[in-house]
Amino acid sequence: ECKTIIAISEPISVCRTGGNIFTRRYKAPKETNYRQIEKQILDDVLDEKVYDPRIRPAGENTTDGPSMVYVNVFVRSFSKIDDVKMEYSFQITLRQQWNDKRLRFKEKLAEMGVEEDKIRYLTMTEASKVWMPDTFFRNEKIGRFHSILTPNLYVRVFPGGDVLYSIRVSLICTCGMY
Repeated sequence: ECKTIIAISEPISVCRTGGNIFTRRYKAPKETNYRQIEKQILDDVLDEKVYDPRIRPAGENTTDGPSMVYVNVFVRSFSKIDDVKMEYSFQITLRQQWNDKRLRFKEKLAEMGVEEDKIRYLTMTEASKVWMPDTFFRNEKIGRFHSILTPNLYVRVFPGGDVLYSIRVSLICTCGMY
């Protein structure tokens, strides 16, 4: 059964086939699902046939060269200085950045027809999926990563293969206070 409705300037026929006037007559342009594209890129780049997080990234200009890791420490707070135990407690945000050419996805964006400003980086919350530098605090007595609801960390992978790792850490360190 069909009915005719007069709308603005021309009649429109509506039949009982589901949907409404506007979904059948005026199709909205399909929006790009960037989250789905990000997932697809991560799946492609981190595929175990392509990427092994146990292997360190190639160094600059050569595979045998060192992997350069840039470190940034933001001191969030000093909570205690104990001159009797010769230790101090503090909380930091530790950021490390390096380049892993195996994680580049700039070409994938171009292949998919995605503009670079639409996906500036991919964010992960599982650090174990990518190679991590072996960073330590030489005078650390006790160290703790924050994990209230979820771990307080993120890994960002940029189109050129740069990796930014950021984590919140609380430390108790020794200090000779003679």
